[in-house]
Amino acid sequence: MALQRGVYRPRDAEHTVLHQVIAEHLEVFLRAVAEAGDGAGLPQFVEREFREFLTCGVFEHGVARFRARAAGASIWCRFRVKGGRGVPVAVVAA
Repeated sequence: MALQRGVYRPRDAEHTVLHQVIAEHLEVFLRAVAEAGDGAGLPQFVEREFREFLTCGVFEHGVARFRARAAGASIWCRFRVKGGRGVPVAVVAA
């Protein structure tokens, strides 16, 4: 029996239900929290995490291309924000 190679499928975060809900409702949610409390809203790090989540793994927010000329192949790496720096994640064959 021959082994079958798995096909790599990158995470497609921006098309998940969670990503779409946060993208659509984040601003309204942040305003509602600020109005419901003392006006301060959520702690800064919580809001930052929500905003970084929306850019994580999205090609438009950072990508690197790596080429192997001898093999005639390229891969694209999306970037995610981790601790304030871009870290390559999902690799996509091109």
